[in-house]
Amino acid sequence: MRRIFDWKRERFPALPRGQRPESTRYLANPGQGWYRIYTYDAGLPFDPAGGAFPEGEPLALVRISLVRWRERPLPESCLSNIQEILRFFDARGTDLLLRIAYDFDGRGLENEPDLFSLVEGHLRQLAPIVHQFGRRILVFQGLLVGSWGEMHQSKFLAPQRLRALEAALRSGGNQDVCLAVRRPCHLRMLAGPGARADGRRTWFNDGLCGSETDLGTFGWKPRHGAGWEEPWAREDELAFLETFCADVPFGGEAVLPEAGADMPPEETVRHLERVRLSYLNCQHDARLLAGWKRQAVRHAAGWDGVSLYDYIGAHMGYRFCLRRAAKRESGGETLLSAEIENTGFGNLCQQALAEVACVDGTGALHCQPLPWDAREWRCGSRTICTARLRLPPGRLYLRLRRQWDGRPILFANDGIGLPVGGGDCGEFVSLC
Repeated sequence: MRRIFDWKRERFPALPRGQRPESTRYLANPGQGWYRIYTYDAGLPFDPAGGAFPEGEPLALVRISLVRWRERPLPESCLSNIQEILRFFDARGTDLLLRIAYDFDGRGLENEPDLFSLVEGHLRQLAPIVHQFGRRILVFQGLLVGSWGEMHQSKFLAPQRLRALEAALRSGGNQDVCLAVRRPCHLRMLAGPGARADGRRTWFNDGLCGSETDLGTFGWKPRHGAGWEEPWAREDELAFLETFCADVPFGGEAVLPEAGADMPPEETVRHLERVRLSYLNCQHDARLLAGWKRQAVRHAAGWDGVSLYDYIGAHMGYRFCLRRAAKRESGGETLLSAEIENTGFGNLCQQALAEVACVDGTGALHCQPLPWDAREWRCGSRTICTARLRLPPGRLYLRLRRQWDGRPILFANDGIGLPVGGGDCGEFVSLC
């Protein structure tokens, strides 16, 4: 149990016994969840009428091919096409997993440039566009090279070259964009020996659950017998990632195990909890996903009998549930205590604004910001938050929104809309 303030010294009200139940509904919250893939050729003008696009989908993997320019710099027409693609998704409010690469056919060595200077130059040309849509880009996957843009089957994976490519990506003001590389050893190559997490690097795994090494994502050598930049055995890599990637998004594609049999639901859930899964492809691997839909979760409070697929979908990323709340009037102000549990696989990785609202006797809405940082509501734990309020008497409600665009972050409690002036001013959860 974590407490944000000194509970006893401030004399905040004690929380009631019992707890509020968690809803089993899927929460389409920003920065997490199921995604679909949308692939484009940067050499063709973007046509919004040329395909199916997400309606209400919070997340998409946008893949953009640069194979036409493996031998020369990117022309202005190419850069303009990429801008139009990203502008389209930005206007729809869809967060992006952005993967720009030379190959999406499994022929990385054949399709990538022969000259490293061209790859580096292409990233420098792309950097201003990445900066322009930086808030919308949840992660930038890969560094252009390798088969399917996954940083394997490439001649440009030496540590010094990866560091040069990252520097090119971060030129033009991209210091905060989250770069996702394919393997944990790539993280160590970029960060250097003994480096600590800085919230700017993560990994993605398109071989999740596929084998003991997740189809080559991990190695076989134990950490004590391998170099810093070498791939380590699975358990050593996962221990490294638990610290290095605790506060950054992680996801990819799950693959049917090589043995061809589904893992037990409990084992699957434990694994996804450990890697702090934030996002996952909802189309591949179709055989594995079909198995998850057939399997049912057991012995999970409130979720017994729910399909494994629905359980995973509901728990990707953060999932906040208000468990208990209490208030007490004192000297013209209201003292508030609230206990919030994060039942999700992961943590909130972007800044959010917490706010308490009160509806007075005339039906007017009064709001007050709260000094709470929801990024501190860690997965698998409960946090007690307190605040001093100066609001008129009335029922209290809690709201959470992503800071940069005001998008609601829904709680896993039944929400209550507060109609004001004939409209709904947002998703609220009743406090006390």
